[in-house]
Amino acid sequence: MPDTAQNYITSVLIGIIDGIIIPLTVYCFLIGLGKHPGEVWNYTLYIVTFTALILAAGGFFTRKEELSHTHQQRILNVYKGLDVPGLVKEELIKDAQRENDEWKETWDAKDAAAEPLPPFKYAAAIFIGCIAGGIVVLINALEFVPPGPRFFVVPVFLLMIAGLLKYRFFGRPAFGGMLLTGGAGLLAAAGGYWIATFL
Repeated sequence: MPDTAQNYITSVLIGIIDGIIIPLTVYCFLIGLGKHPGEVWNYTLYIVTFTALILAAGGFFTRKEELSHTHQQRILNVYKGLDVPGLVKEELIKDAQRENDEWKETWDAKDAAAEPLPPFKYAAAIFIGCIAGGIVVLINALEFVPPGPRFFVVPVFLLMIAGLLKYRFFGRPAFGGMLLTGGAGLLAAAGGYWIATFL
């Protein structure tokens, strides 16, 4: 099962996006509470590390479950145990089985070059991306402090680039992905700051 560069890149991009948005929002929130920037920087460093570990662990177990093909079977078992009329239950089970079969066909149709990363490599790529995104936030925070607009320029610009690439690799509208990702990061961070100022 060869690992393609695209699979690594998309996994790293997922980590970068979360690795920027989460620490950026936490940093802005704590600054909005009136905490000292040096103290906030240290807290944000812990958040970056914690976020990277949690996302990597989540990615590992999610990918492990995807590769085991057991998720849909568990859903079928839940449907079978529902206390609903027989006809409704039968339709739910048929629908879940149809989705399961379609998913398996799509999975099996992938050629070797497009196979997803194994769990550990997927988790490692997300971890690296998340740490890289967090480092961007921390370095940026050494130069600028919210609510100054310059604080948001570099993180939001990088989020837009990451969103553009991620959506392009996944075959979705890249321009919309760029705006959505950058806008989500900006709204989360600015919202966190302004909410904190009212607390």
